[in-house]
Amino acid sequence: MLQRNRKEVQYLTMREVMKFPSLRGSMLLAGSDGLDRIVVNAMVMEGPDVDRWAKPGLVLVTSFFALEPLTNDERLVFFEKIRDIGIAGIIYKPGRLRSNAIEQYIRICDELSIPIVQMLPEINFEAVLMDIMGLAIDSNATLLNTFYDVHRQIIKLALQQPNIRTIVKLLSTLIGCDVTYYDRGDNIRIGTNPNLDEFTSIDLQELHYQQYQSYRYLSVRITREGAAIETALAVLVPKQTPGSSYLIIHDEPDNVTAFMRMIIENYVSLLVLELIKQDAIEERLFSRNNMIVHDLLQDRYASHEEIDRAVRELGVDSHQLYQVMLLRISIDDPRQIDRMHDILTAFRRKIKRLYAQSVYFEASNRISFLRNHTSNTAGFDREAIEQILSDMLADKNLPVFTYLVALSGEEHRYAIGNLNTQVMGIYRLFDSDRLGNRFIDYESLGIYKFVIEMGDLSLIASYIDPRIMRLHKENPEAFETIVTLCECGQSYGAAAERLFIHQKTVRYRIGRIKEVYGIDVQNPDDVVQVLLANKITLLLGSDWEPKHDA
Repeated sequence: MLQRNRKEVQYLTMREVMKFPSLRGSMLLAGSDGLDRIVVNAMVMEGPDVDRWAKPGLVLVTSFFALEPLTNDERLVFFEKIRDIGIAGIIYKPGRLRSNAIEQYIRICDELSIPIVQMLPEINFEAVLMDIMGLAIDSNATLLNTFYDVHRQIIKLALQQPNIRTIVKLLSTLIGCDVTYYDRGDNIRIGTNPNLDEFTSIDLQELHYQQYQSYRYLSVRITREGAAIETALAVLVPKQTPGSSYLIIHDEPDNVTAFMRMIIENYVSLLVLELIKQDAIEERLFSRNNMIVHDLLQDRYASHEEIDRAVRELGVDSHQLYQVMLLRISIDDPRQIDRMHDILTAFRRKIKRLYAQSVYFEASNRISFLRNHTSNTAGFDREAIEQILSDMLADKNLPVFTYLVALSGEEHRYAIGNLNTQVMGIYRLFDSDRLGNRFIDYESLGIYKFVIEMGDLSLIASYIDPRIMRLHKENPEAFETIVTLCECGQSYGAAAERLFIHQKTVRYRIGRIKEVYGIDVQNPDDVVQVLLANKITLLLGSDWEPKHDA
């Protein structure tokens, strides 16, 4: 394994450049605050069009003669470009200026922290260029050799398929400071120092280096309870699944050298490979388990032995009781419908962390969890699940959505199909698009449990009042109007607002319904019949058509 520390590689700066033999007797005219800028190369400046050819870390060697034709404003723009590009500094050879513009250049460069070093007039440009370029080449060669050594070790390490904890530990050893892998979406923290992992929040700000940057670097302010705010370096770790992951280097960003970044870059690449592997394993497990869970929920196994084998393969056979929870999602913005999987994935991961003894089945817009638990422990906790959904609704990285959560009762493994019938009944009875964010427990359904437990759909349909069944068949719009009015407590104003029509229209339709079908919203029995009929039709589904006697 490569053993180096951060002091072994020396970096060329403007401060070091002034010590070169060709610059003996030189004098700093301006920009003392910029003397520690890293130098990567040198070039003679022949024209003011620096934005076309200059690179970060470049030293410009010049007599400033090329700036003579410019106006004062144009000269200011030139030096601002120099600063924005990241030029390391300027070496000025006196003797060719016809004006006293050097005083303006000194003033501007002092304000912009751009070093101007005045060389002796008798020294030629070539001597300065050879000194700078020679040492820069040696420094770059050392860094490239280091990169090769680290990359070679990474390839060997990748064949061993190390886990995230091993990767973090090895990186920490190489760069000489603590490291934490932080998955912000799943709140996973894997680090070399547990005390540093207990942070409450992080604030990120983009960083840009002159060289050796393949990934996104960020300066991060870390907040912990009862501790001073820490400033550290973070690297955004690319991943296929939703949510952001970071590799946090617990050191000041200015202390992280180019040599350290070369090591970090290699280890981030190794980390990306590990995350891809984990995602692939998770996807394979998902495909296999999804079908088994679906068959259990649909009660497709013919014998108790087959059910025993299925729950054993899923790893949910330790305890006596089972419970099913269904989440149904509706995305508010139709243009973001392709983000449905992101929402379901975020919810799934949070539930799996909370309830280890649970498996799931995922469909297009919903996910069902099957949990195995003891008689002494509670099932799915309503408060915890509602908090998860509240946090997800507040997450700006997820599209705005509406949800319905349906929770079954508790049964033994051979009655899992009954539990699924319960949540699917709730799913059909309560429209999440219309009723908003709801959490409905089967045990608290009251009379609606009777509707779900009937089982035989044709028998359930026989409980609909014939007057209301005829209304539903002949005039769906009027049926929707009377249902809405009953759900709104006979408030014509609230019903009109929900239906987006005028109150007079609601009153007219209700009057016609009473006249033609004999259904009176002032009669409490008729109101109950209307609401019950609506729930039954929802339970029967959109394909159901009422049958009538000839």
